[in-house]
Amino acid sequence: MMSATPHPILPAPRETLAPRAAVAMFGLLLLAYAVNAMDRMVFPILLVEVRGEYGFSLEAAGLQATVFAIGMGLAGLPAGRLQRTLGRKRTIVAGTVVFSLATALTTVSIGFTDMVLWRVLSGVGEALQLALIIAVASSAFPARRGVAIGSVNVAFAAGSVIGPSLGSGLLESHGTWRAPMLVFAVIGIALALAIVVLVSPRFTEVDSSASRSPHIGGADTLLSRNPLVLAVIVALFGLADFAFIGLYASYLRERLDFTPGGAGFVIGLSGLAAFASPLGGHLVDRWSPRIVLPALNLGVAASGCALFLGPGSTSWQATFSFLFGLFASSGVYVAAAGYLIKSVNSENVSRAAGLFVTCIYVAAGVAGLLFSRLVSATDWITAGMVQIVGFSVLGAVLALTLHPHLFSRTTTTQDH
Repeated sequence: MMSATPHPILPAPRETLAPRAAVAMFGLLLLAYAVNAMDRMVFPILLVEVRGEYGFSLEAAGLQATVFAIGMGLAGLPAGRLQRTLGRKRTIVAGTVVFSLATALTTVSIGFTDMVLWRVLSGVGEALQLALIIAVASSAFPARRGVAIGSVNVAFAAGSVIGPSLGSGLLESHGTWRAPMLVFAVIGIALALAIVVLVSPRFTEVDSSASRSPHIGGADTLLSRNPLVLAVIVALFGLADFAFIGLYASYLRERLDFTPGGAGFVIGLSGLAAFASPLGGHLVDRWSPRIVLPALNLGVAASGCALFLGPGSTSWQATFSFLFGLFASSGVYVAAAGYLIKSVNSENVSRAAGLFVTCIYVAAGVAGLLFSRLVSATDWITAGMVQIVGFSVLGAVLALTLHPHLFSRTTTTQDH
């Protein structure tokens, strides 16, 4: 009897790809994801030209730069369900195409409303892409799930470094903000086609339970204790991290009197720390979540205390901005994603990845608003201590309630 719900056809263990081929295919997926980061980081740079052409207020322009998070939050969980019909490869391709088309359509916007639509749609495409790349990373490299997931964050960091430089150059050489957007869109479409041709379903659709190092154990539903606790930890981290990402620059300029260049230098160091993400993944592969997550969250909290309570010198702020990025981007972000994947069985890996994307980006969508209201009601230091430090400490405490023995683990065929 045929099932009513279509499922991707999974390869037998003997069809497992050679390691070099798997790494090369994974690298192509990461390259496609890096293009997302290029657009995310370059669009805020283009806002001056966008505002000048459309007459947007500062608040409206700021919304255009961050509204993609709404699309990501809305599409995270559906991404896990969609892959059950399309398969992981097709879902990644669909996400890449949707993101690229939305980026291109932004350049032909008539006004505020349709531009918001395209930016939200780009977030939907990124959610489909990110959730399934995380799922592929976990299933294709079962013995090194954490490191593989950390590599996804490194791809975003690389795009974040390349995007502003490349985008600014295209803006200056062509004299229009549309040039970098269209170039990134074309690159995205080209990479989607490359994935269709060069990435084998034997890599993307592999079932970790049927590999030579299968996953055993883990919850059979996202509504189990460990996935739900981790979902709350992810949301708390999103509220803390995106408050820092969105408004720490304003704190530097308004409270500490940094120049734009000085603020940019300090903030750039926090992004640079994301290149250490595989180290965070290594912790996931080796240590209990009741050790790693509390330690990393407390590291974020300590760095936040130093930033908001310490001196306003460039050296001090730069040092702890880097450490904040190290504990947050390379630490909690990677560890929370890795442990959420490990909290479920192999059948629910894609859904867990989608839950991670939804929790962190729904939180991201409201983090700036909540932080700005706290600043208005109190002051910068109190707001930082409550939302960035306080939420991180709360995440550390919640991590102590996890049950590590219920997480999935990697075994070998000889163990069966």
